[in-house]
Amino acid sequence: MDAQVKLVATPRIIGSITDFAHRWSINAGLQKEDALHLTLALDELVTDIVCFAFPQAEGELQITFNHAMNNVEIVIHELGEPFDPDRHLYNREKALKEGDFEGAGFEIVKKMVDDFVFINKGREGKEFRLKKNIVSKHISEIMREEGIEETPEPEPQESYDLYELTIDDVEDVSKLIYRTYGYSYVKGDLYFPKKNEWALQRGDKFGVIIRTPAGKAVAYFAVILSTDSKTGEVGEAVVSMEHRRRGLMTRMMHTLIKKSKEMGLWALYGEAITVHTISQKVNHKFGFKTTALLLSATTAAKYKGLDEQYPQHVSEVIDMLILKPIKQRQLYLPGEYKMILTSIYNHLGIEVVDLQADQLTLPDKALLDLDIDYDDRTALIVVNEYGINFLELLRDMLETLTQEIVNAVYLDLPLHKPGTREMIPFLRNMEFIFSGLAPLMHHEKDYLRLQRIYEPIDLALVHVHSKMATFIKSIIQEELNEIRKVKA
Repeated sequence: MDAQVKLVATPRIIGSITDFAHRWSINAGLQKEDALHLTLALDELVTDIVCFAFPQAEGELQITFNHAMNNVEIVIHELGEPFDPDRHLYNREKALKEGDFEGAGFEIVKKMVDDFVFINKGREGKEFRLKKNIVSKHISEIMREEGIEETPEPEPQESYDLYELTIDDVEDVSKLIYRTYGYSYVKGDLYFPKKNEWALQRGDKFGVIIRTPAGKAVAYFAVILSTDSKTGEVGEAVVSMEHRRRGLMTRMMHTLIKKSKEMGLWALYGEAITVHTISQKVNHKFGFKTTALLLSATTAAKYKGLDEQYPQHVSEVIDMLILKPIKQRQLYLPGEYKMILTSIYNHLGIEVVDLQADQLTLPDKALLDLDIDYDDRTALIVVNEYGINFLELLRDMLETLTQEIVNAVYLDLPLHKPGTREMIPFLRNMEFIFSGLAPLMHHEKDYLRLQRIYEPIDLALVHVHSKMATFIKSIIQEELNEIRKVKA
């Protein structure tokens, strides 16, 4: 989150918030025209809310500004009158013939942004999410403009130089990714040098690059920093084909682990795809331990080395490396998952004490955060606080997050809150199944991660390497089978 503001819903605030949004959008990486379109969409929404959402009294808006490497997002939350956008659709013929422009506002918003999502939170109000993609030149276009052809790699060098990654390296990184993986690399942002440059400038990541004595870039590895915890993802790595089996990955990983410890990070984690087990094996070589399996985590793609497009959305294994010694965690373990969670903690070398709770007393309102990955079509809901309205609020959000918007919804439940233990049976009835443990994932706290999958998935195509990953997969298979039996 870059910024969050609360405003009284009156016409006088519209100009100020759109001025801020326009400047913020440009600073976040949007081109001027795209920033203008996003600002116009925000102006239309805020104007409609001010004019129609609070007919009886003056209300309040909360506007949140988020940036990612490849897009920016503005989230407007309000507690005005209930509203169903499906009942106010724009009809072009009625507008031309009868002058009836109902629904035109939403139509304008949709034209101005790349993704527009309406979230009905029931008694917790409504949320409007505007997303605009950051446009940057693909590395293949840059190479064509520069007249660079794909040439064979030189013979491997006996010596290499490792450097801290700077903005001067970003184009070479994109070229290295393109020449090594074609278009199949999972982190698509790396094909756009400008996006990588912005991420480095904002401090979203740090990394290393390895060059030959002649200056040729042959390897790259970076850590993407989490936004709400002292953890980082070892999420971007490549070694040129001609320079593999020379210890370059090991050298880079050791450097990044050392740097992560110096920066005070508590843990590193990797999201290894299950199309093959190579990346999982690499993580485990450096002491990473499997804690979760996320089904349908990324969009389907054709991977280099595979003859055909992968037939389903790609799943991911989560591997963790604990950097800050943790001897013990005192948690409320749900009975349904006590055995597997204890096994994962033991695997991480952490003793877990299962706390006993007094009678559960909940506040009136639950606090949930929602993060939508528009590119991979997944959503993550993080429970910050349970409340009496938790299940109602969650159902309202899930009704909005339909299969047209997402392939999977992941739900992080705080293990330091006794309410998690009580909610599992209800969540199982809502077709949430086990995913794994998310240690230190939010504010250095541990979470049980569940998942709800909206598409058919064949677990035989999900390949895992470690014994723990195999154990987690078997539990997921059992729970998927139970859901299928109920539906049959």
